[in-house]
Amino acid sequence: MNRVVARVLSVVAVVCMVACGSRERSVEVHDTEAAIWQGVEEFEYENSDTLSSREIAILLRYDRGEVADSIPLRVMTISPDSLLFEEEFVLRVPRLGDMRPAEHSFPYRSRVVFDKIGRYTLRITAEEPVEGVSSVGVVIGK
Repeated sequence: MNRVVARVLSVVAVVCMVACGSRERSVEVHDTEAAIWQGVEEFEYENSDTLSSREIAILLRYDRGEVADSIPLRVMTISPDSLLFEEEFVLRVPRLGDMRPAEHSFPYRSRVVFDKIGRYTLRITAEEPVEGVSSVGVVIGK
């Protein structure tokens, strides 16, 4: 009986992933050294669509008890024609009572249009070393 339920749930999960999935989504995640995020994490996105808008999020995996409540960052975007845009951004790590999720996706930008075809580079730098962060990533999707 348990095997049947597990198989049915597996099939439903696969169908949901296929139905809800988008081929226009890019996810790139880097692990940090010794669960301390320091320095620059660089992510690349190959753009071929200059008309559609996208959502960009920063993904963190972290130790629930050790990570800070807020993490100040510098985010630099480099376009295919080498134009730079840099700004400060603060991640506010959520608390759910006494718990924190072990992974969280932080919305960074909405309705972004990459107007050039080619490779975009996002460089995310923690302003100071952040303990408890095991992975940093970027999610770009429609």
